[in-house]
This record gives sequence, structure tokens and C-alpha cells, in this order.
Amino acid sequence: MRLRDLNPVLSEGHLFFDCPLGHPHRLGIPVAPWNPTGEFPDSLTLTPSIQAHGGHVNDETLSDGHHKAEYDAAAACSWHGFITNGEVRTV
Repeated sequence: MRLRDLNPVLSEGHLFFDCPLGHPHRLGIPVAPWNPTGEFPDSLTLTPSIQAHGGHVNDETLSDGHHKAEYDAAAACSWHGFITNGEVRTV
């Protein structure tokens, strides 16, 4: 999938984008430690791989008891993958 498809925002040295695993949250990572190259978002490359730890739940309705499994999945997200030339790949 393309980074562009994940609603990316580059703000104050951080990259925010929708979870590539489809969880209802966004990931936020500092860009500097990843040695960025290319143009945001279409040819951005960050190396090495990214290991996410937890996420911010976008939809507060997920905190009710009926959506506990979805909420827990978002809160415990551990997406691991690459952003290479604007392409997001999960490993």
C-alpha cells in the first residue's frame, strides 16, 4: 500500500499515518532517527524498519464495552514494517 493512502501528515519532525494493519488509530514516529530520504509522501524512504509500540485510538466509541477487542488491538498495536519510496510494507 502507498503511504499516501494512509492519510499521512508530517508535523514538527514526526510522521503520523493510519495504522497499516487497519486498526482504528494512527501511528506517530519521529522522522530524524530513521535517516529519511525522498519527498513526502510519494517517494519517502525511512531506514531501517519501523517497529510501532501502541497507538492513539482515533474513535472514542471504541472505549465502550461493545468494542473492547477493537480498542485493545489498537492500543497494543505493534506494526513492524518499512516505508520505501512511498510504499508501506508490513513484515
